[in-house]
Amino acid sequence: MVFFIAGLYLLDAIPISLQGLGQVNIRRRGMWAAFILGLIFGIALGPCTFAYMAPMLGVTFNLSATNVPYGVVLLLMYGIGHCTVLVVAGTSTGLVQGYLNWTRESKGALVVKWICGSLLLMGGWYMVCGPP
Repeated sequence: MVFFIAGLYLLDAIPISLQGLGQVNIRRRGMWAAFILGLIFGIALGPCTFAYMAPMLGVTFNLSATNVPYGVVLLLMYGIGHCTVLVVAGTSTGLVQGYLNWTRESKGALVVKWICGSLLLMGGWYMVCGPP
């Protein structure tokens, strides 16, 4: 149901008022604030990440019993792949800021909203009706 509501909202078929949410008051800035925010997200997302990391660690530890260098390389490559997403996200802030500066009426924003709304409706349809 959430897929359909969000998809229809992005296609401007139904209005949803988000005015009551307001803005968050940011009081802390700097290194310690970034550290605390990272710590909170690490604690909150740790269980989710571990579900994907556990099989890799199991394979790595199993292989390390017979071939330590290969196990180390596997774990290193996993870590590089895992952190690459964070590095790309951190270095593409200019692109994200450009997207955030779009107005609701700009053509690019309307195209992105239409595509995302359509994908959500198709995902909702797939969840309800199953594969074709």
